[in-house]
Amino acid sequence: MKIAPTVALAYCGSAQSGEFFGVLRVPEDGTLQLTYSNQSTNFLRNYARLDVSGGRSFFVRQTDTPYDSRQRPWYRAAALAERPTWTDIYIAFTTGLPNITASLPVYDRAGRNLIGVCAADVVLPEEFRAFLQDLEIGSSGQAFVIDRQGTLISNSTDEPLMTGSGETAEPLMATASQDHLVQATAEYLSTRFNGFEQIDQAQQLRFDIDGKAQFLEVLPFQDGFGLDWLIVVVVPETDFMAQINANTRNTVLLCVGALGLAIALSVVTARWITRPVLDISHASNRLAAGEMDQQVDPSSIAEINDLAQSFNTMSEKLQASFAALQQSEATNRAIVDTIPDLMIRANGEGVYLDIIGSDRLQGLHDGQHFRPGTSVHDSLPTELAAKRLRYIQQALTTGKLQVYEHHLLVNGQPQDEEVRILVLSTDEVLIMVRDITARKQAEEALRIAEENYRSIFENALEGIFQSSPNGHFINVNPALAKIYGYDSPADMTTHITNISEQLYVDTHRRQAFKRELEQQDTVKDFEYRCYCKDGSVIWTQIDARVVRDDQGQVLFYEGIVQDISERKQREDELRRQLEELQIEIDQQKREEEVARLTSSSYFQEVKQEISEVDIDEFWN
Repeated sequence: MKIAPTVALAYCGSAQSGEFFGVLRVPEDGTLQLTYSNQSTNFLRNYARLDVSGGRSFFVRQTDTPYDSRQRPWYRAAALAERPTWTDIYIAFTTGLPNITASLPVYDRAGRNLIGVCAADVVLPEEFRAFLQDLEIGSSGQAFVIDRQGTLISNSTDEPLMTGSGETAEPLMATASQDHLVQATAEYLSTRFNGFEQIDQAQQLRFDIDGKAQFLEVLPFQDGFGLDWLIVVVVPETDFMAQINANTRNTVLLCVGALGLAIALSVVTARWITRPVLDISHASNRLAAGEMDQQVDPSSIAEINDLAQSFNTMSEKLQASFAALQQSEATNRAIVDTIPDLMIRANGEGVYLDIIGSDRLQGLHDGQHFRPGTSVHDSLPTELAAKRLRYIQQALTTGKLQVYEHHLLVNGQPQDEEVRILVLSTDEVLIMVRDITARKQAEEALRIAEENYRSIFENALEGIFQSSPNGHFINVNPALAKIYGYDSPADMTTHITNISEQLYVDTHRRQAFKRELEQQDTVKDFEYRCYCKDGSVIWTQIDARVVRDDQGQVLFYEGIVQDISERKQREDELRRQLEELQIEIDQQKREEEVARLTSSSYFQEVKQEISEVDIDEFWN
């Protein structure tokens, strides 16, 4: 109470029997008093003066009427809302002045049972009148605030905001104000918009009072805790135009003798005068559009400069007043908007108390059967309604979060939903519904793909494997185990712990295989000799690739293996046959060459000459 002089009363009321205690500020002298009522006081309000250290100094008075805090507007508003809230305007029990209260429900540690309500009163005339009176709105303009029922919450004059006194005191309606400008403005707005509830956005209007034009601006103000007010600023046109008209008349009289110069001076003067007014008008438009950080440059015209300063002051104060409220509203809206789920507050019988985000799930959750006041039986098929009601009862019984899924058809299309039920109080739960159709479809597609892959893997004629870079098999199929003579894939992966030493006949081929994979990420038609389980040697051909993670690190190798021993044998046999054929071809060529030489004429002449030679004579 010391650090917040604008708070008139801070207090708490008990849910058990309406007990009450609080500290109030005496309107006349600002001193603090302790006020309380309970069974020991027969629920009559007692007041005691507090000293500077907060101790009780002496008894002041006792009321004649029993006081039950549970019947007060501030208690009922918080208990009904189940969250921090503002009350409607009411006449304070202590001061007899119109109040508005910020109240907060207090629950036990489990968050189920209401213990009581704590609140703080703000005396509206003192707070708002001080703010509005600081605004300089022309020479006769006024600003006032009303609620949606037309109750005058505050204005910039000293007019009382109540009619009557004592227990008959009531808030003053704006249309019944003694201030003619306020009363005429309120009647104009009520007539134009058929009441005040229809004004849902900023308005800039012009109307006449007794034949005199008035500029009117209305700005709705709402927060997330129950406030729904209209801020009204009305300025007579004469406040804007009086000095301008006077300057214009003087200018016309001075320029009669020199028409050409007068025209030039009038154009310059008009622009000089109207530009600041246009700046203020544009700034007002932007302010009405929600751009609160508006400032108008000073003007060399004193009256317009005063108006600009008043506008700047009003803009700064409005910005400071609404910044915290806008931040709070933005935070709450962001939290709700980022949650993709449909959220429903329901009681133990399955009746919907509140629905948030009804547009987030289409189809079944649409229409007149899905709104506050309806139940699970109105919006769901019979079986699903019974299932949801069963989980609601289970959540209320155990106090634990309940999660389940259900499947339904919406317009002939399958839809899957995940439902979470969280206990809010002894007979209320929060139901969060999320569309998981896409996730279910993805899971089914993945299951089918895995089954297809497993079928291909198990039934392939070629050997398929996955192995680690350090030399052991991660996974092999039956065909590969058969190629190497093992009884099963498990038998092969168990026995082979070092591929390079146990499988490769030529260990350097394993290094060549890994080197080629690391350089190219794939290997095609790589052939090598390998050992079978029984020690025999076969030829195999492998096609493989490297599988890496997102950082490029090698996870494993995978590929296909074929037994090419028969092909290798055929190649060797073909090679031997080619060599034998080559020998036969060479012998035939030599015979053909001899026949060609012996059949030549030269060979025949030599042969003839040799036959005619006498051997004995030749040697002699």
